Amino acid sequence: NPDVHSVAVAEGPPKTVFVVVNNEVYTSTDDGMTWNSLHIRQTFPWSYPRNIMVQPDDPKTIFLTIGDSTPGRIGTVMRSKDVGKTWESVNLPVPPNSAMWAVHARPDNPKVMVAGSRYGYVYRSDDGGDTWRKFWRELSEVNSVLALPI
Repeated sequence: NPDVHSVAVAEGPPKTVFVVVNNEVYTSTDDGMTWNSLHIRQTFPWSYPRNIMVQPDDPKTIFLTIGDSTPGRIGTVMRSKDVGKTWESVNLPVPPNSAMWAVHARPDNPKVMVAGSRYGYVYRSDDGGDTWRKFWRELSEVNSVLALPI
């Protein structure tokens, strides 16, 4: 599918490039000469990945937002601590109201993260994604998120 949703690079060695498309995530460790599928239908609870992020202070830690479809009815944030070999779902305090759409960490303080669902639930983590809390206010549609210092 030519619809590329997100691209991220984990510095190596080896450097790993992640590309998120409809219903799949691909990785390359040779600068795009060859690609491998993560087989998300066998690996993840849902099959619609949307956004991928490499933790700025730990290139082995990858976060992926995913849901059941677009815009979907449910989703989660998946985390890998081994450059995508294994994955776990993070514990969001309130289930999302649609597919999880975006995730971002502050570059100057990567422990501070935000993630958003397509239909406006926004979550924050202050410990690098171990625990999350939902913002009290809901937004309309979330296309992207950005964590900035205040």
